[in-house]
Amino acid sequence: MIKLNLRPEITTSLRMKLNLSILFLLFSTIINAQTELKYGVKGGPNYSGFHKSRSANTNEFGFHIGGIAEYSISERFSVQGELLFSKKGGSIENSPVITKLGYIELPVVANIYISRKFSFHVGPQIGFNISEKTMANDQQLGAAVSTVDFAIVAGLGLKFTEQIFIQARYGYGLSEVFMNEDYKNSVISFSVGYMF
Repeated sequence: MIKLNLRPEITTSLRMKLNLSILFLLFSTIINAQTELKYGVKGGPNYSGFHKSRSANTNEFGFHIGGIAEYSISERFSVQGELLFSKKGGSIENSPVITKLGYIELPVVANIYISRKFSFHVGPQIGFNISEKTMANDQQLGAAVSTVDFAIVAGLGLKFTEQIFIQARYGYGLSEVFMNEDYKNSVISFSVGYMF
């Protein structure tokens, strides 16, 4: 076996260079990781209703607002998580009953960038009901609303700059809004957002 006999000053110099190289590599990794993860805010109007089987009765206006975090995996693909407060609702077909609902929603979507500015996104969403108001002929009623709401969301995004963007999205509810009733949320939303 061949042994290298390096002088102490050379060994120390090599160690210092190696340590500096490792520190530089770690620092570069941290900087790159920070640039891959971006935070922002978004908000805008909702146009919502309930769908039953294949038909949707969309007739209520609401809004959504909250924060987003986007992790870029490549130039063409990223994962975006959101924490939103969303107001939506709808009317029961062939009746005067209108229900307005408030949710805390957590969508997680995959962003596919068709170009540097234009993207398509799709993914699952879970919502937690925090408010409910059901009215019929100006009288308030009690409604048994499900606590958890699952949905699939999909939409399009457009970046005007690296900070300012708009999105259009459709949310197709998978869970019954009311206990033992075949009504599910159907929501079209438009967002304006800002990335920090």
